[in-house]
Amino acid sequence: MSASDSKASQPATAVVMNMFYTGLGIARSLGERGVPVIGLSAESGVYGNFTRHAKTVRCADSRSEPEQLLKELLDLGPTLGQRAVLFPTRDHDLVFLDRFRSELTRYYEIVAPSSTALKRCLNKWDTYVAATEAGVATPKCWLIDGADDLARVAAGITYPCVLKPLEAHHWRAERNWEIVGARKAIAIASAEELLAEYEVVGRANRRALVQAIVPGGDDCLNVVACYVDREGRFVGGFNVQKLVQDPPGFGTGCIVQSADRPELFERTIRLLRAMEFTGIAEVEYKREGADGEYKLIEVNPRPWDQHRLGAVCGVDVIHLAYRDCAGLPTPEVRAQFTPCKWIAEDAFLMAVLRSIWRRDGGARRLFQQARGRKIYAIWAASDPMPFLAYVAKLVPTLIGLALSAIRRAPGEAAARQKPAMRALP
Repeated sequence: MSASDSKASQPATAVVMNMFYTGLGIARSLGERGVPVIGLSAESGVYGNFTRHAKTVRCADSRSEPEQLLKELLDLGPTLGQRAVLFPTRDHDLVFLDRFRSELTRYYEIVAPSSTALKRCLNKWDTYVAATEAGVATPKCWLIDGADDLARVAAGITYPCVLKPLEAHHWRAERNWEIVGARKAIAIASAEELLAEYEVVGRANRRALVQAIVPGGDDCLNVVACYVDREGRFVGGFNVQKLVQDPPGFGTGCIVQSADRPELFERTIRLLRAMEFTGIAEVEYKREGADGEYKLIEVNPRPWDQHRLGAVCGVDVIHLAYRDCAGLPTPEVRAQFTPCKWIAEDAFLMAVLRSIWRRDGGARRLFQQARGRKIYAIWAASDPMPFLAYVAKLVPTLIGLALSAIRRAPGEAAARQKPAMRALP
């Protein structure tokens, strides 16, 4: 066999952008099947860098150094032997891949929808318009394009509502995350509060979205996760339900469980077809209370944190995407609802420690919600090094927090005693 024949017989390499929850999960999903994986990482100490399922390569960040990352990917491409399958894990990655799509497709099959479909997903107003046209229920939205525009429409907005970036990556760019107070979205109770908050976030980006709040807790959030192949065919999907977000309301999933919501598939397929979508999608809905209507919240057009639950339910969207993009036959999909929970153990631990410090009883509830069969974002018995790397970084952090709390304690105790002392005769 010649060297060229040997290369052709090898499976295509998967290249994963960033090695946090999502990237680590992709490396495990494919590495467990014998697929060679290269993990791109801009940070040397990230826990995912230590997985046995990927070779980690230090690289530039798609958010802060896109031109340098492009050069590095173009240098890497010819060394891979054949076209690799390139997986994004963040919205900034999607923006980067779309910007340099023509250059990158020389060496890579990109797991992302077309530019048109991608814009419809990343732009929340375009998503709202597409859902309305497809007949998919969604909360009422208002597009804000500057302070004068907001002043004009503020009186007609219903409250409470939520103020969001028009495109999520705008608020996370450069110094914007600091400007917006590290908030993904902002709950608004009145027109006055909306004007005040917009004055702040408008410095990050003047275009924003106001969305009516759908009543209900975090456990009313349900997801359709699916893969649509490059021909536009719905290959398979599964459901998950969020139980705990950190922070509550507009945070990242901390405890998420598989669910059985077959009624959500038809509307999701209808919406994705209207958007001319192909690729991996996480389509999020919120139910108005226990018996209310499901309303579309957003369409996430890429792999996301909890995708590993799909393998438990017989629909590994990462494997489906890889096979499709590598030009391999699509494996048979045998979807089945299997109860299982996904837990982000780092976020879970911090939430427990905060609850213990506040003595609010939340720690007990967290442990109750975590009961049952589960998988973890970082820990895996067959691949323990990422978790050990996380613990190695965690211990100094916890020691620092403990010392800081000890130093603050005398001052806080004195502050609590002052009012009582003043009341003495």
